[in-house]
Amino acid sequence: MSAHIIAVTNQKGGVAKTTTAINLSQALVLNGLAVLLVDLDPQGNATQGIGVELNTIKLSVADLILNKEVSAAEVVYQGDGLDLIPATPILARAEREMVGMTNSELRLGHRLNQLREKYEVVLIDTPPTLGPLMNSALNAADSLIVPVDSSYFAMMGIKELLSEVGEIRQGTNQRLRILGYLLTMADQTRISAETWDGLIAGFGEAVFETKIRRSVKLKEAPAYGRTVFHHAPESAGAEDYSALANEVIGRIRVDLPNAEIRLENGTRRPLGVPNDQAPR
Repeated sequence: MSAHIIAVTNQKGGVAKTTTAINLSQALVLNGLAVLLVDLDPQGNATQGIGVELNTIKLSVADLILNKEVSAAEVVYQGDGLDLIPATPILARAEREMVGMTNSELRLGHRLNQLREKYEVVLIDTPPTLGPLMNSALNAADSLIVPVDSSYFAMMGIKELLSEVGEIRQGTNQRLRILGYLLTMADQTRISAETWDGLIAGFGEAVFETKIRRSVKLKEAPAYGRTVFHHAPESAGAEDYSALANEVIGRIRVDLPNAEIRLENGTRRPLGVPNDQAPR
């Protein structure tokens, strides 16, 4: 087993980036994968969104980046099927310290590599700004999911992000690629349809077929410290993130050719192969 590391990223805020990181992580767990969620945003929204209170955290992703004496395993909080490397506001101070450190933006990748054999997927929730933390995620990741909300400003910032991705790919992380663009907050409005058409015109098959619909349950869930699967498992949000997980599994299967999913009855099937096609 060797994990595929995915950064969920967009330098534009309010695009459901954290919502996607949390609920896609849980959807992958429900598919039987071993998943680690890494919160790389100083606001700690992903951490709180799965029910971990910031004042209870002793070690966080900031320690992982700044303190070589802290092992990667020490920073992992084991949850109910979903493990977490949390973030607290201390991470903002750590980012400022990183500016003067040699190769600081490569540290996260080196530390996460120590955990690759324990997981099948590692998902990183990134801050909505370019800088040392964002570049740390880009250097650690094998691929990116780019959430794009249904709004007039949806496509703004993507060009700058892709420019940054190009620089990283040419320099320190040649394996980095776009796993897919994800339309979020989709509804029946004209602007939503225009955003979708713009994504298809610009990125074609790189756009996920799944659209994440606007959902009250998706907004409510973090307030209770739950994923949408725990808060409202029959909701449109749960349905959409389940569909996204299936697409993600299909796209990363090329990087995990020997990975298997553990089924509830104790048997296993190859990653990305439907149950009815799995060898018995």
